[in-house]
Amino acid sequence: MVAVVAPLGRLLLTAAASAGIVKALSDGRGGTALRRSAVGTAKLGIRAGRAAEVGVEKLRLATGDVVAQAHAELGEAAPVPRTPAAGHDHDHDH
Repeated sequence: MVAVVAPLGRLLLTAAASAGIVKALSDGRGGTALRRSAVGTAKLGIRAGRAAEVGVEKLRLATGDVVAQAHAELGEAAPVPRTPAAGHDHDHDH
């Protein structure tokens, strides 16, 4: 799901920014309109990012519930869920 959300979000942001820029330039409003368009696009990106985070967390929790139920039906104790930082003691080169 995350693999689909990120490219779709980027496409949406690019389209929104492009439409805003073209509209601002065609209306002759210049820099102020471009700034408003950029701020609006940033707000849209923030909201989309938050919505994606909520969706991913819901998916993670639902998957954990299914795995726990499967372990229970096998008569086993479900493993303790890992925290994102557990066992991740190295830096990534970006």
